[in-house]
Amino acid sequence: HNAFLDIATFPADGGGGTPPALCADGKDNDGDLKTDYPADQGCLNLTDNDETDPLAATPLYPNLKTLKPTDLRFGTQTINGTTHKVLRFSNTVWNAGEGRLELRAKTVSTSSGKKTRVNQYIYDNAGGFTSKYVGDMVFHSSHNHFHFQDFARYELWTRADYDNWVASNRAQGQAIKRGAKTTFCIMDTDLVQRLPNSPSNSVYNSCSPSVQGLSVGWGDTYGYYLADQWIDLGTSSLPDGQYVLRSVADPSNNLDESANRSDTSREG
Repeated sequence: HNAFLDIATFPADGGGGTPPALCADGKDNDGDLKTDYPADQGCLNLTDNDETDPLAATPLYPNLKTLKPTDLRFGTQTINGTTHKVLRFSNTVWNAGEGRLELRAKTVSTSSGKKTRVNQYIYDNAGGFTSKYVGDMVFHSSHNHFHFQDFARYELWTRADYDNWVASNRAQGQAIKRGAKTTFCIMDTDLVQRLPNSPSNSVYNSCSPSVQGLSVGWGDTYGYYLADQWIDLGTSSLPDGQYVLRSVADPSNNLDESANRSDTSREG
């Protein structure tokens, strides 16, 4: 029998056939100095034909601000068995950021007893999140629910001392009085401003011992009539004059409101 080869059934050298996928061709196709699957994060598998890296997710941070205190009024309060003069007022902390403020708590055992530890959850635009420890929750007996510690600070200044403090780049001077209340139940009570990521209805609507927070555009208002919502002036009346009532959200900068935690717009 005569043997023969039909060259028409074979591709010519250098042509024909199916080329390998870009994620398996031994080349850096997207210029990121990484080649093929699994080294290149843009490759899902060896048959993937696109090495382009996915866009990094962007964290959506809250941005806490305070509105100017309202409903200012003088009153009296029995403190340690003595009648004190107090300055009552309503105060609102609201979230002007791109992302929600969400705090999740869990009770754990420590060497000093049980503690309710709080983590801040920071969500991103890809649906993911990171979390970090930011403080503790405590049970507030007067309000009968759980509060997050060190969430706000109230200060009363004379106008002259306050102006001098600002002029000294906040280095010289101090408030004449401070509010004793620093713990708060954090929840959506009022829609302050409708922003792109604002929900139509409140999301955080209870003083939960496990989850509290502020939705984008929503505020948490503490009315002047609530327990401890005052600055204690002592047993004497406040002298006539000009004063500044300063309200600061997250005074110790425990919460992440930006990538470098440098937000300076938290006070009213």
